[in-house]
Amino acid sequence: ASPRELRASSLRLEMINSITLTLALSLPPPPLQLQLRSAGGGRPVPATRLRSAGPRLCAASPAVLTEIQRVGAEAILCFSLSAGATGDALAEVGEAEGSPAALSLLLERDVPEALAAAMQSNGSSLRLLGQAQLAGESPEELLARFEPGEPLSLRMAAEVWPEVPLVQRSSYIGLTLRLRGREVEGAKREEALLELRRRFPRPDGSLPELDDQLAAEVSSGLTAAALRDLVEERLKREAALAASSAAFEAAEEALLAAVAVDIPATMVKERARAQYAERCRQAEAAALDGDAASREELRSLMTWDAFSAFLASEEAAISRSLALSFAIEAVSSAEGLAVDEQAVTDNLFLYVNECKRNERPVPDMDDPAFRESFEAQYVREAVLRLVVDHAQVEWLP
Repeated sequence: ASPRELRASSLRLEMINSITLTLALSLPPPPLQLQLRSAGGGRPVPATRLRSAGPRLCAASPAVLTEIQRVGAEAILCFSLSAGATGDALAEVGEAEGSPAALSLLLERDVPEALAAAMQSNGSSLRLLGQAQLAGESPEELLARFEPGEPLSLRMAAEVWPEVPLVQRSSYIGLTLRLRGREVEGAKREEALLELRRRFPRPDGSLPELDDQLAAEVSSGLTAAALRDLVEERLKREAALAASSAAFEAAEEALLAAVAVDIPATMVKERARAQYAERCRQAEAAALDGDAASREELRSLMTWDAFSAFLASEEAAISRSLALSFAIEAVSSAEGLAVDEQAVTDNLFLYVNECKRNERPVPDMDDPAFRESFEAQYVREAVLRLVVDHAQVEWLP
């Protein structure tokens, strides 16, 4: 074996006790799961885990999703199970396992199948997150009233993917931004004024003077002084955008305050999970060719405590990022903004060439995920520029 292969083998042996975390972080987000736990908390009801449930005994649909009620950020799911379904569940697990195992089978298999079938047949746009939990009763109360061979109804609650809010233009046009003023270069000022005069040529082809007559042609009632102020204001905003990211950051904060979106905790955890998985993959790649310090860094990452610490430190930033993405989508929808595919492609080529010149990793332009993220950035900048262009700016010294 090569030295690289030996180092990789040794490292994997050292990390064998943490492999569960590695797999959990590497797999895609799990689908909605149902568990025998009350929405208000409490421990799951103990039930024997089934090695193999065997063939389904009930030929008809054993469970039916009868109603979905959206209540704020949650969905209440109402299920009805037939007498035949509850009786067959006990027959499948056996009398020795009893009612807890039969109820566990119904919750682990029949109820999720009913949910999936109902969502598919109804074409529901509702997206559920995380684990559904019992609503309105404790696990002990459900188990106490569960009688195999008798009909059973139950309610469960699940977090819902947030809806993109419907917004009016007044909620994002005219926001107040506080920006640090930038000195406008004289050459740029003269260039802007010349371009303005070129747009309103005189009948003989000559350029007009920058006077009240020209200002009135630009906008009725506008004076030459006011026109100069408008040009100066525009140039100052452009200078602020070019000088730093402060203008966009101010626009983000104003937009978040104007377009509020509640982000479910489950969404934040899933995003943190994906980010931490990427961090672990990078650390693993570095450790395979690195020194003892790199391997020690990887070992320090591969614990649940390390992930919990990462979640605690990044939770607020992730929640803000998700809320901002919904706010930007809301404005984009309200404005009817459409992605210019050719412009995105042109910018992709520029970005790839910049990566090559600076000897940075070159992304795959044909990767759908990369293109989607690039398009999202394109829309983000378009929306934030719209906010900045139409904002009431308070210039700081």
